[in-house]
Amino acid sequence: MDFYILKKQEKLVAIPADEQSCKQYLDEGYFYVDKIAACNEKSALKRQQAKQNRFFKTPTLLLLLVLPIIIFASLQITR
Repeated sequence: MDFYILKKQEKLVAIPADEQSCKQYLDEGYFYVDKIAACNEKSALKRQQAKQNRFFKTPTLLLLLVLPIIIFASLQITR
């Protein structure tokens, strides 16, 4: 089942992917974030949070891997 993820300030809400109910939430001040396939609302919210964490985690891990190499290379060049 598909769910729309909507956000108002810091509150995330997962609703079944029905355009009419989505329009009601949008009229109440929510805005559209994403559409996610999940079995229930709780699972949809967890998937959205995992997607956001992955967005920040990958660049951070790459930086942590590359930074020591850059430091080592710069020390070797300056000698």
